[in-house]
Amino acid sequence: MRSSFAGLEMSKRTIQLSQKALDISAGNMGNTMTPGYSRQRVDITSMHITSYKNWQTRLSRLSLAGQGANGVGVAQLRNPYLDKRFREMNSHLATAEKKAPILEEIQTTLDNFENVGMEGMLARFKEALSKYGTNSPDNLELATIVRNSAFDITKMLNSYARDLDRMLEDNVFELRATVDYVNTLIERVATLNTAIVKEYKSTEFGAIHQGRGVSPYGPLELMDERNLILDELSTYVNIRTDENVDGSINVFLGDVLMIEGEKYESLVMRDFENFNAAVIFASNGQTPNFRSGEIRAYIDVVNGNGPYATHFQSSDYGIPYYKSAMDAFAEAFSHLMNSVNGVTFDDSHRAMFGSTLDVYDPDGNIVSRGPITAATIRISDEWMHDASMIGLVYNEVIGSVISSFSFPEGGGPFEFDVTLNGSTVTVNFDGTEADLQNVLDIAFPGGFIVGNDGDGNITISAENEDDVFSVTSGDVTITTNRTDVTSGGWAYSVNLDGNHVKELLLALDHPMKFGRALDFEGSAFDYVAFLSNRLGQGLKFLDEQLDTLTVTTNNLLDSRDAIMGVSTDEEGINMLIYQKWYNAAARMMTALDECLDRVINGMGRVGL
Repeated sequence: MRSSFAGLEMSKRTIQLSQKALDISAGNMGNTMTPGYSRQRVDITSMHITSYKNWQTRLSRLSLAGQGANGVGVAQLRNPYLDKRFREMNSHLATAEKKAPILEEIQTTLDNFENVGMEGMLARFKEALSKYGTNSPDNLELATIVRNSAFDITKMLNSYARDLDRMLEDNVFELRATVDYVNTLIERVATLNTAIVKEYKSTEFGAIHQGRGVSPYGPLELMDERNLILDELSTYVNIRTDENVDGSINVFLGDVLMIEGEKYESLVMRDFENFNAAVIFASNGQTPNFRSGEIRAYIDVVNGNGPYATHFQSSDYGIPYYKSAMDAFAEAFSHLMNSVNGVTFDDSHRAMFGSTLDVYDPDGNIVSRGPITAATIRISDEWMHDASMIGLVYNEVIGSVISSFSFPEGGGPFEFDVTLNGSTVTVNFDGTEADLQNVLDIAFPGGFIVGNDGDGNITISAENEDDVFSVTSGDVTITTNRTDVTSGGWAYSVNLDGNHVKELLLALDHPMKFGRALDFEGSAFDYVAFLSNRLGQGLKFLDEQLDTLTVTTNNLLDSRDAIMGVSTDEEGINMLIYQKWYNAAARMMTALDECLDRVINGMGRVGL
């Protein structure tokens, strides 16, 4: 016969276990909406007692059977593999979610420039040139419309530069704030590591058995909080975790060990202005490889300069790239228009576009030209002063009116081209009027008469009044016309001609190279379409990536929640089962109490 109270002990343990199971189910129900909470359960095993009595074989032990159940501990239900996969995909999803809105903001900043932005401005400029060139070139109203259309282009480029600079500054600020917050999360994980290790050491499960680690029945709520922070940390950067035998974990951020048990490192971001790029490294001197997460998205958009990338920048197409692209457009477009209009450094009055960084002397002559970028491009002073300047032609010859010129100071020899009725000869001259007459007579027998205008200037006139001639030196052509203009010591004449305006019009469709990195070659309209397509393709790729990553991440989250999440229906069923278990154990104890009462009070009383 077994000991008197063995059955009562078994029933007592059963009641205790069923009651604890009810408590844990109630706790699960209460934490249904608690972020990061992992469903808990009571691990129960069958009670096992051994004995080596001489009269009992090791295989029988009949008297020790039926000892009931024993509670081992309370565990949380999680799947480490699903945690790892979810954090990986969550990091990639965060990259796309953060990067897509920034590219959309770039598109908004550029005013959807393929339709209503820069392409529309170029189209209006082209239309204005066409009307001005087709109609009378002395029509000041049409000339002003052309200049105003060009002015709108410069203002839009200036606006692009300001808005992109502001956007870049905002995202650098947000990146710095994100790095600071990640450092806060790192510190919190290290603090929880310390608390968890201390919790283990303060319990009977604290002993670390031969390097196998601590008991799984540790401080579950602290572990939940740590896992919740790790999930959040995966939003900002790609992470990897390793478990230590003392209950703490090691955390790698971008393949750099940032948390080692209770010790941790911090992320450091250098001043953006010093490198023109976001440079981030760990406090231990290592450079993390941010492959995904919000930090990666920020780095792509603030460092991405495409083919214009410098040392610390990347080849992604971020804000700096579109900034450089607008600068390349401003530089190529202004150079094209200026060159077609005949501008040279010494002939600044021909420039249609200039830079806000141009330097002039007190007399208004240009000393040096500043770089033309989207931020600095402007309408030249000469064009602002005279809207019809682009219709002026400097190399037309009309009749055989005397053309006068003077030689530069410092003596000769002087070399210039003389054209008479379409025949051109290069003349080398170093002397007096008589010497020049001899030179011209040799080149054009009986073609020219050399004289002096009385002011010290040599004059040349055609001997035949019906002859047409011109004199050219370097980039300046001395012509004959109604109006004389002096520049660089050479006299020349001008007139208005719509054909020159048409040359500007045709130049808009000429291919040109954009950017020092030769990012693109084509017309101004082609370049605008090219940039718009590049931006659109980037957004389309991110949208498709977002759809795929969202589905994958949600599936992993659902799989993880199926294990660690609390189901009210399931917990309700468990509570009914545990309640029946509790009732059955209580009824058994009642029956065992009656049996014990019979043994104590009813046995050995025969005949009484």
